[in-house]
Amino acid sequence: MPDTLPRQPNTLGKASLILGILSITFVFSIGLCAGVGSEQGWLPAVGWLLFILGGTFAFGGLIAALLGFTGLFGRNRSRATAIVGLVLGVLTVFLFAAILNAVQ
Repeated sequence: MPDTLPRQPNTLGKASLILGILSITFVFSIGLCAGVGSEQGWLPAVGWLLFILGGTFAFGGLIAALLGFTGLFGRNRSRATAIVGLVLGVLTVFLFAAILNAVQ
């Protein structure tokens, strides 16, 4: 018997996707600023600010990954947005860790 019920929106997946996109965009931008600052020598002056901002958005990526993971469960919901949000959240955390290793 085919499933005739219409699919319901996955609000956790949508929230994960939006938060993941925002987090990875800002962590990449902050990492780019940190790389330029490291090359030009002004990173020690504003490094603490970039670390706080990057850490905040990396935490947002962690929350996006958790929301994406919880969005995978549930009946009759599309899981595509939850999967993409989960992947973006995990990539954000890894990108922040890679930037910290590269700038030190």
